[in-house]
Amino acid sequence: MKVITLNKEAFFKKCAELVSKIDFEPDLIIYIQKGGSYVINQFKNDRKFEKLKFESVTPKRNNWLKNNLFTKSVFKFLPNWVANKLRILESKKIRKSISKLNLESLSGDLIDINFDLGKKDIIKKILIIDDAIDTGKTMFIVENSLRKLFPNSQIKTAVISWTIENSIVKPDYYLFKNCLVRFPWSKDYKHKDFEKEGFSS
Repeated sequence: MKVITLNKEAFFKKCAELVSKIDFEPDLIIYIQKGGSYVINQFKNDRKFEKLKFESVTPKRNNWLKNNLFTKSVFKFLPNWVANKLRILESKKIRKSISKLNLESLSGDLIDINFDLGKKDIIKKILIIDDAIDTGKTMFIVENSLRKLFPNSQIKTAVISWTIENSIVKPDYYLFKNCLVRFPWSKDYKHKDFEKEGFSS
């Protein structure tokens, strides 16, 4: 599997490309923290979405390896070829785990909706944004939660990278498929052009 790195400039270009691909006119855009919060800036700045309501959701993620402080610091110093190998190995492990996902059980997992729904009956189309879909578990839970809140709404999904083609959710819009993308906020990203506090378009 190919691994590519998007620096800050390339990332913004890809976000703009994703925006241009979307032929869907949502009433509400939901972005998934945290990767989706970087992607969404381009949507907010685009004229065709500027009057829309944007809301974020924060699903629970359990990834000890990525969140471990020691691992975070080590990733920065690994040569790219080593980091790429680790990414590919992790991806193979994730691919194998997809068949073990219990969709019935996942259907019971709901995210907390912490924003004002207002007149939810007028929301007929929803677009969910994230940086990537791997197993599709996070997107499945978010989409399922929104379907329960908005049973009569059409929901579509958009990501920069659809990492594994047999994911349990297939995105409606994407740029990369079967490709591992190193984003500017990734633990093994080595360039100095990205600062989380000041990351904006």
